[in-house]
Amino acid sequence: MNIIYKEIDQAIEEKIVKQYGSWVHDWNCLVKGEGCYLVAATDGDIIAGFAALHPAQWIAPLEQYSDAFIEVIEVSEDYRRKGIGSTLVKMMEDFAKTYGYYQIRSWSSVDKVEALHMWRKLKYAMCPAAMLGEPVKETDLTQIPGFYYAKLLNENALN
Repeated sequence: MNIIYKEIDQAIEEKIVKQYGSWVHDWNCLVKGEGCYLVAATDGDIIAGFAALHPAQWIAPLEQYSDAFIEVIEVSEDYRRKGIGSTLVKMMEDFAKTYGYYQIRSWSSVDKVEALHMWRKLKYAMCPAAMLGEPVKETDLTQIPGFYYAKLLNENALN
């Protein structure tokens, strides 16, 4: 195993979609633009894992602020428990600190048990919550149990 971390370009993005599936595009996981950061862990031609961060605007009455949101972090099953996920998160944190974000956040469903333990180990505050998923009926939404995560990065960023 020779893991190399690289920013995601078009060629790597195509490999990610081929290896992990079209959900990467369907869910708009790889947002690009100002304040975004996308990185992949590669092992030769294999994408061992990848992560993407983008700015997330706060709601009123603090809508003038935004912070970093890790939209996706995915590690191939064969590469789990080898520090790749933790390294990807730390790279997201470093980018977010340098960019000047106040905090960094993410969310994970409860079925991602390894990820739940990783977030706790990385000293993220954890808040149990349910996200709303795909509609089951027009008036009913499926609730997906999970956790929101947040970590303070720059205490003075709000000033």
